[in-house]
Amino acid sequence: MLTKHVIEEIKSFGSPSSAKQCERFFQGGPGQYGYGDEFCGTSVPDLRKVAKKYSNIPFGEIEKLLQNSLHEARFVALILLIEKFKIVPEEVIRIYLANTRFINNWDLVDVAAYRICGAYCQKNNGTGIIWRLAKSDNLWENRIAMVSSFAFIKNGKLQLTIDLCEHFLNHPHHLMHKACGWMLREVGKRDTKLLLDFIKSHKLPGIMKSYALEIIRKSI
Repeated sequence: MLTKHVIEEIKSFGSPSSAKQCERFFQGGPGQYGYGDEFCGTSVPDLRKVAKKYSNIPFGEIEKLLQNSLHEARFVALILLIEKFKIVPEEVIRIYLANTRFINNWDLVDVAAYRICGAYCQKNNGTGIIWRLAKSDNLWENRIAMVSSFAFIKNGKLQLTIDLCEHFLNHPHHLMHKACGWMLREVGKRDTKLLLDFIKSHKLPGIMKSYALEIIRKSI
């Protein structure tokens, strides 16, 4: 019943016109990467308000939200898991990894991957989980792996990102090229030479290179 109340509150902030905009923005049409997803059009600030209101919700209810067909419900679930991770990381990482099939659009990946999966792996000095996701045939698990490396970058550990970008150089999807470019840009903020050496020694897809070089262009 609690899950039902949360979803009703999420929907109360949305509108049909906003839902249509979300469907277009997150590529929810036939043949697109987000096809089949449901939207109600609630904004991220309002979703965060709902998550804050229900911050004491049990894990079982969070998992139900994470498995719900409504995109915004899954987003709220991930915000709740980020907060719970600060207290019970082992349970949160278990739920997160057991439900990656529901973390199935770029905003859902990006909001929590490095704050949960990346943070867990970085704290425990292990990259096995990340590499397992990187070698998956699933686009979203690949993106989770890539974005998780941000937690390592934030702690001055840059090589994992470089290795993952090399692994994903020939990935067929532009969303992975963008994720790699984003993480390379973050590497460049900390070590410009490492970024430039990687770019010079590899043939990067255009969008990956463009994203990676944003930090260089802004400094000129």
